[in-house]
Amino acid sequence: MKNERVRALIADDEPRARQFLEKLLGEQEELEMVGAARGGVEALALCHKLQPDVAFLDIHMPDLSGLEVARQLMRAGPPPIVVFVTAYDKYAVEAFEVAALDYVLKPIKRERLTETVRRVVAEVRGGKNTQAEALEEALDNPELVKRAAVLKRLPVRYRREIKLLDLEQVPLIFSRDRLVLARSDGHEYLVDYTLQDLETRLPEGQFVRAHRAALVNLDAIESYGGEDGVLVLRLKDGTRVEASERRAAEVRRRLK
Repeated sequence: MKNERVRALIADDEPRARQFLEKLLGEQEELEMVGAARGGVEALALCHKLQPDVAFLDIHMPDLSGLEVARQLMRAGPPPIVVFVTAYDKYAVEAFEVAALDYVLKPIKRERLTETVRRVVAEVRGGKNTQAEALEEALDNPELVKRAAVLKRLPVRYRREIKLLDLEQVPLIFSRDRLVLARSDGHEYLVDYTLQDLETRLPEGQFVRAHRAALVNLDAIESYGGEDGVLVLRLKDGTRVEASERRAAEVRRRLK
């Protein structure tokens, strides 16, 4: 695509910030604006629909953070180039630099944005995305994960789309045959996170690790008790979950 314009999508939940970024990018002759999302969920949907070459993602958005959107794009197939728009502090910015990711700091400066666009255009027209491997590595950086917003809803695979489940409707997240699944309303959905990832990303105090292969929503537990020395959790949907010996004490503590 030597002479074609590079297709760009932006996502920011703040209307003025989104409009300002759209205006600045609209000044770049080599870019074509194809979409502007008001949040992470819409950004994900538009990326799947419009297949942009580059996505400018604000990190802090109320539904899915820019990091979460990037993670889902990585899981769904060849991702666009991702440029994070961030007001993060110096420590987090250094983490982006180490990971060889590009980023734009707020308040956005026209000169800095032009420099970023120049690199993006060169990458796209060169027919490559050298960022992808570094991006995946950075998304597994525990410091970045720690600083990203916790999940307010759980992204799961539903047919060929990403469906967002309200956490109160998810009584159990478990692994089976090397897959991680979430149960909701009698259905099981594929989850792209590991259980270890979810322990750090789910809201604190809402889920408990019952054993190495199960996270249980505390609000979904109807009753519990000991059976032959094993702590058994009975969920409101009728599911029976046995806590491992190693986890039982922590589960009991969280149930008090």
